[in-house]
Amino acid sequence: MPHAHALDLASLDRVSVMMSMDQVRAVAGPPNEMRAVTPELTLAMWTMNDAPGMYAAGGIFDARGALIAQAYVFAGSLGDQVLERMRSLGFKATTGADGVTRLYGPDDDTGRPLVAVIDDRGETTTLFAYEQNEYERRSKSGTMPAPGAAATAPLIDAGAMAGAPAAGGMDPAVRGALMNGIGLMGGMKPMQKSTTLSSSSSTTRNADGSITTRSSSVKASVSVDPAGVANALLMLMK
Repeated sequence: MPHAHALDLASLDRVSVMMSMDQVRAVAGPPNEMRAVTPELTLAMWTMNDAPGMYAAGGIFDARGALIAQAYVFAGSLGDQVLERMRSLGFKATTGADGVTRLYGPDDDTGRPLVAVIDDRGETTTLFAYEQNEYERRSKSGTMPAPGAAATAPLIDAGAMAGAPAAGGMDPAVRGALMNGIGLMGGMKPMQKSTTLSSSSSTTRNADGSITTRSSSVKASVSVDPAGVANALLMLMK
């Protein structure tokens, strides 16, 4: 049986919203973790390989097994940079009455309308890209799981879903960052316009000029790499 492996950008770029679980696994391989966060929403998580500045990718699947949202977790506080990069790629930024800035644009592969939300937690910045109709329908319902639900939700036997078990081992803080994407559909507000690293973080400047972020919550070390993130977004969103 195949085991979970780190996902690369080229494979991730082939994943699009509303693909089935079977289709996503055929492209991306088995996830590191899958958790049933609500009765009808499942979070799948992959660690990244050869993706500068990027911790992980995630997918939110509905009860049909359709991918209704993708997520990309980057190292560091890069909310402003991600916003500007998305705008440069043709996404329109709109700030709603709730104070949340959302980005609107088409899926680069299918043309489906997307809503993107940036969640800047200081030590991580996560971009969530939702299928617009799914996002708006679920946002109107106003329901969301309790905080920390992903950490306590049972691991799914992924072998029951297209062939190979999830391996587990996702960094808890990265898992939490991905989990926020479900909450954002139910009324939770993202953290935006953050300009400083979390107080629990420490940074080290590397010989090549890049910065490595380490914190008490995110145990994996990934260099903060704005240029790498900009290139990843160009590849994934354009």
